[in-house]
Amino acid sequence: MEPYILLVRPRLDPAGEPVAKLLIEHRETLIHGSGDVLEKARLSVRYRIIGEIPYGHRKQTHEFPACYVRDCGDSGRICLTGSDPVGGAVDLEPDSLLGNRVGSFLMNRIVEWATKWPDADVNPIKLFAHQGHGENKLRRNRFYEQFGIRFDYADNTHAEGTGRAMQAGSLTPWTKLPDNLTVITLEDFLDNQERTLSVLGLDLKAQLRRSQDLGAELNRAFDHPIWFSSRVIWGKHANLVLWIVIFLTVSLVWYRYR
Repeated sequence: MEPYILLVRPRLDPAGEPVAKLLIEHRETLIHGSGDVLEKARLSVRYRIIGEIPYGHRKQTHEFPACYVRDCGDSGRICLTGSDPVGGAVDLEPDSLLGNRVGSFLMNRIVEWATKWPDADVNPIKLFAHQGHGENKLRRNRFYEQFGIRFDYADNTHAEGTGRAMQAGSLTPWTKLPDNLTVITLEDFLDNQERTLSVLGLDLKAQLRRSQDLGAELNRAFDHPIWFSSRVIWGKHANLVLWIVIFLTVSLVWYRYR
């Protein structure tokens, strides 16, 4: 799959301006054994913020990894959260991306990939109490449960638990994108950026011309202060000046012919 752009708008305001633009790239590695049989596969869904990044973070590429191993269990094993078939974890960074379904989008790509091996066992995901509190705990649990993953929780707080045994064919990928997420091709994104830069360039040229005109006007004001002052007064108080001239003319005529 070719790299693409994910436009992220606020979850509660899907018609608003994008709060993030991500460059997404899928890197798949396939390892074949004798007879060209697929032995191992690895997927890395990489993402990188385009543009300004939050204060305190540096520009870097993050990833959501997953893997498949044929020689593990009866029909192979899939890990949705790491490159090791028996363990791993995912973490969405930076924190500014949280709450707008970005993590769910990336995990959905992994779930779609995993269903290529429907009979493979899904490595049970473990939830730990220290990973979630309050609203964050609910969001963490929903993050996995939306894809058909069910847990046996340690107690009714649902703070800690282990994923139930399941096969990849029971996973449930999204049927459509959420309203606040938009996928566009890299070519379309670059074309849009080029058009935006072109418009900004025209605006900048207009501002420069305006600045030059103002500079020339200022120089004339310094060179001819009386003329400039008269022009300013006339421009701002033309009606008043006309009334004053009329008044003075009438007064002069009246004085001469009284």
